Amino acid sequence: MSAKEYLENTAARLNASEIGDVNTTLHFDFGGTNYSMHVADGKANLEEGLVGNAECVIKADADDFVKIATGDMNPMMAMMMGKLKLSNPGAMMKYAKMLGLM
Repeated sequence: MSAKEYLENTAARLNASEIGDVNTTLHFDFGGTNYSMHVADGKANLEEGLVGNAECVIKADADDFVKIATGDMNPMMAMMMGKLKLSNPGAMMKYAKMLGLM
């Protein structure tokens, strides 16, 4: 599975009961390949590029992101090792479970 496939699957599976009243944009920067996930009105939408103002920017190597997403790499260890960088860790903590990262 690629990072893009993971994000596409996540956006497709999220529903109103999981999203609740969340209204945010998250940017994913995989070293030159970028995606934006917009979450609002009970649905999530993924698009290529960095679109809109992000509440949090997630930077990682695409392969490392997949390892984190699939549970093969601990996200806290990845942050400590510099393999995962978050512009707003507090916001990411709110959304990590929704995104399947915790």
